[in-house]
Amino acid sequence: MTRYSVAAYGLKVAPFRQNKKFLNLGDMDGRGLDLLHLIHGFLKSIQTSAIIEEQFGHYLSTENITIQGRSISFGAEYGRFGFEGAVKNVRTNRRTHRFGVDESAVVHVRNMIIVPPSSNTALLLAERCSGRGAASIFLRHLTKAFRKRFHDEGLILHKEGLTEEAAWKRFMERARLTQIKVVRYSRNHDLADAITGIGETYIGRLEYTVKPLRSSGLARQLISPLMDRSLKPETQILGLRDEVEADEIRLQLTDGDQQREIVLGKDGLPTLVYPIKTSNEDRPPDEAVYDYMTELALTLAQSLELGLPSNWKLGSWTKQAKAVQMEAVRDEC
Repeated sequence: MTRYSVAAYGLKVAPFRQNKKFLNLGDMDGRGLDLLHLIHGFLKSIQTSAIIEEQFGHYLSTENITIQGRSISFGAEYGRFGFEGAVKNVRTNRRTHRFGVDESAVVHVRNMIIVPPSSNTALLLAERCSGRGAASIFLRHLTKAFRKRFHDEGLILHKEGLTEEAAWKRFMERARLTQIKVVRYSRNHDLADAITGIGETYIGRLEYTVKPLRSSGLARQLISPLMDRSLKPETQILGLRDEVEADEIRLQLTDGDQQREIVLGKDGLPTLVYPIKTSNEDRPPDEAVYDYMTELALTLAQSLELGLPSNWKLGSWTKQAKAVQMEAVRDEC
């Protein structure tokens, strides 16, 4: 498993119920409204007061927000809280600290937002450390803030995982299937009504999981038929009743360097992580991480035809641009 890596996400804006009518993110209203300025305001909002999700025990803060032309780099700290326990040194088996319900073991990650000046797609490049990052909670709250800010205008912020098709092909050539998960969000109290959907009740999340007995993984021959749905894991692998239909089929794959979960039925390629090469086990410094993100942004912009100019990290902001606000939503969990 790659210890330090970067995941890439695309952001687009479209009017409600017009999902293909994507707006120019540098001028969304014809009067200079810029998504990059709005995200800067959102980041400052979190820097002033961290996001605390009481219900789920999630914490997010931001720091070191740096503007460079059409990009913003920033640090984020993410962690979970709400339980008590002890921190132990696994080598000595000795306790080194005890933490309470209001304490969190946070991971610090570096991130970069790039909005090409006349493009309908923005990039979020998010660092991951041993599989942990802040992209999910950041994007979730960015979407909430955007929805509240533009409720009257009816604008929707769309997000998706990005990957290069060549990188995805290389991953699949080496990938091993390590888990199959069938997920249902509702069930019938009367199995006789299962086909018609009568009596269908939301009761939470039901999961059926298949894992290999050996570390080598499940048979590679299963991957293609599972992905094209010619093999139905509900009945042909798990042995469930014919009328049981999954809401989601999740496949977990690894190529030795990275592990990805694929949700079948979703459009587009699953998100891949891009390993940050290091000469030793030391964590790469900020400069090395942001240099790598800059190179990755150029590669993705070219493959996605985003029109990222060569001077995209140059140029100053006006006082008005720096003053644009978009407050984080703190009354929702």
